Amino acid sequence: MPSSTLDDLLEAYTRVGVRNRAILDEFALIAHLFHQHGIAFVVLKGADVISRLYGVQGARPISDVDLLVRESDVPTIDRLLGSLGFTQQIDGNPSYASCERGLALDLITTIWYLDEQNLDELWKRAPTRHVGSTTISCLDTADLVIYLTAYAVVHRGALSAAFVQDMKLLIEKESPAWSRVVTRTKQALLQVPLYHGLHHVRKTVPIVAIPDTVLASLAPVNLRELMLAWLLRKLVTPDPLPEVGHLLLFLTQPGTKKLTWLKQRLYPSTTFLSYRYGLVGQTIPGRMRLSRWYHLTEAVLLLSGRVLRRLIRPSRPRL
Repeated sequence: MPSSTLDDLLEAYTRVGVRNRAILDEFALIAHLFHQHGIAFVVLKGADVISRLYGVQGARPISDVDLLVRESDVPTIDRLLGSLGFTQQIDGNPSYASCERGLALDLITTIWYLDEQNLDELWKRAPTRHVGSTTISCLDTADLVIYLTAYAVVHRGALSAAFVQDMKLLIEKESPAWSRVVTRTKQALLQVPLYHGLHHVRKTVPIVAIPDTVLASLAPVNLRELMLAWLLRKLVTPDPLPEVGHLLLFLTQPGTKKLTWLKQRLYPSTTFLSYRYGLVGQTIPGRMRLSRWYHLTEAVLLLSGRVLRRLIRPSRPRL
């Protein structure tokens, strides 16, 4: 390998490592503050896996810290972060950033594929571990397999190299209890998305120990699941299709919950409008809902064109 390439790689690794360390060091201070005020949280995605699976901070970039928190704690969190100079960002969830600290926090209070009871069970089985000078809660291994895969396939709608590497390390280092993965996946009605994501991981990295019996347990078995599996093969690939996650979130809603999901998007609460559009979402919610319907219609038409082009695109020959 040319020395210039090695220098570039070293420079990129150093840059990512410095950035990640700054983010995680600042988050450790926030975590300590949350502990002092009795605020429970579960660290999700990159901020969890970088220390949990990689061991070195420059191996995988992270841009923010994602946390699962209790709905009842959001007002207290808002006051605490405001006192530290964080400003609320315009997003669909409570989201905060501090330019001075170089830290962004993205908070969620629910996980889209879990009902209230299953979410409560996830909280109860979340293990704690030490990260530097602080203690965090994180998803247990089976929950992490499901969350990372469902997030990549359904929420993001793309099978990135980072997702494959995260899953490879998770399976190698933590040896998931596959029976728990299958049981919880079926409870969440995510068999087809998990089958699609795990099949891609094993096809990309054949040495990853995902048993045949697991894939067989998750494989589509009826016409609806076969149609969804075909759609995922066409739409969810390493080649991202912008905004396709919105369509997939709708399609993977079970039964009548599709109508509830649509209602929440077409007629969102004032709380959601305030997160998405700021103060104007609270002061003139009716006008913002009308504006939202207009922009959603535009987005649906644009996404429909992208999806149609992807569906009619000839499949690439396998190498």
